[in-house]
Amino acid sequence: MGKIKSEQDYMTELLSLIDKIPLYTPQDMFDLLTDNGYVDQDYARKAVCLMAFRHINRIKKIYLQRIDRNRLPTKENIMLIGPTGCGKTYLIELLFQKVLKLPTVIIDITSYSETGYVGQDIPCILTKLLYAAKDVPHFASVGIICIDEFDKISAGKNTAVFAGQGTTKDVTGIGVQRELLKMLENSDIDVPTELSHSTYAPRISFNTADVPFIACGTFSGFRKVLRYSLQNEYIGFTRKPEDLTGGISQPLTREDVEKAANFEAYGIMPELIGRFSRIIPFNPLSEKTLKEILYKNLIVQYKNELKLDQIELEIDNSVYDLIVKKCLKKETGARGLKSYIMEYLEDACFQAYSEKKKNIIIHLIVEKEEIITRIE
Repeated sequence: MGKIKSEQDYMTELLSLIDKIPLYTPQDMFDLLTDNGYVDQDYARKAVCLMAFRHINRIKKIYLQRIDRNRLPTKENIMLIGPTGCGKTYLIELLFQKVLKLPTVIIDITSYSETGYVGQDIPCILTKLLYAAKDVPHFASVGIICIDEFDKISAGKNTAVFAGQGTTKDVTGIGVQRELLKMLENSDIDVPTELSHSTYAPRISFNTADVPFIACGTFSGFRKVLRYSLQNEYIGFTRKPEDLTGGISQPLTREDVEKAANFEAYGIMPELIGRFSRIIPFNPLSEKTLKEILYKNLIVQYKNELKLDQIELEIDNSVYDLIVKKCLKKETGARGLKSYIMEYLEDACFQAYSEKKKNIIIHLIVEKEEIITRIE
């Protein structure tokens, strides 16, 4: 039986782990993301890298240099808004998990409900962060929580079940928002140490003073709210008619997301929006960016895998054009690239791996607006 760790043991380990966190400059982080295959979104990427730098710099000053936290700004929560597949959650995963190696959890908020109802309780978000910190739960106190699908908790957009019956209480909308309010502040939360609904599960007090929260959401239909707001606020005097147009694929500007009233009309409590110091819009990915992602993040890996088994993969440029064209049409962003390329590679790879001969070449070409595979 191993030795039971004391509070002092945990603190010693925590200080050692914080000391080992690299204090890259924001530019270093930006460049490391590029080296790891992240493409485009320069404005948003700079903002997130600066937030990451300030977080690490802050906790090093508090824990290692023993600077009074009251002399420093509080932790920073940010929100990332943009169309599906534009790289919001991928940026968080790549920067905080892979590059900085901080305890990081990315949760889908749609699976959570107000405490006491069917679904995961909100405090269990912190339980997952404890798991991410592994053997040093104190390390979770400086970790990162990414709340994905944040827009889906807008009031009135969900239904919930209690004791097998329908309920009119918006426990997964406004109820979840209310519970998140306290957690996003510097609060002590009673957190179960196990992912269980048992009332007998061990619990600890978890302080969120040093845990930044990053919300991610597409906010589909947000521009309709903006158009409605513009029509009522300006009544055609200070805005041009083209200002009232635009669909989901149009990028939201910094001006668009500055007004809490727009989020309130969407169904998000203004008090909750106020918990985020920065709201950062992401642009839809361009055709050029999608082609770069398709090649660097997908095709190169498939080529390397096949080459190990003496199989060459040759892809005509027109194939890239057609796949990107389909993704742009369906507005799936980078998320749709893998499914499209695999759709055409599966049969060819099945056949190539089944061949007895060596030095096989798989060709992907376009004929009559269709991708064709040929094997030699």
